[in-house]
Amino acid sequence: MKTKRWICVLLTAFILTGCAAYKIESKMQQIELGMSKKKVVSILGKNYNIVGARITPEGAIESISYLSTNLGNEDSYYILSFKDGKLVEWFKEQKFNNNHNHPHNH
Repeated sequence: MKTKRWICVLLTAFILTGCAAYKIESKMQQIELGMSKKKVVSILGKNYNIVGARITPEGAIESISYLSTNLGNEDSYYILSFKDGKLVEWFKEQKFNNNHNHPHNH
């Protein structure tokens, strides 16, 4: 009986994780260049990280990222850059998780 309960708990966790990844993926379809940061955050949510900021001759640029975790061996990050508060660029970057043991050199 306990085994069935744990299987149900694990399946529920996997399903919810998959839904969270799909949620960001589907919300990204609503994002358009030129949108304000406020509008982008209202669509994607406040769960982002600031990953960069700089001043250029054309204006201030801030970059934020959203994590989209997949059930497989990779996480995806959406990186969005705003110039003077307007979305000027976005792209998806994949980070491959490698859980293999590597020998240590001594």
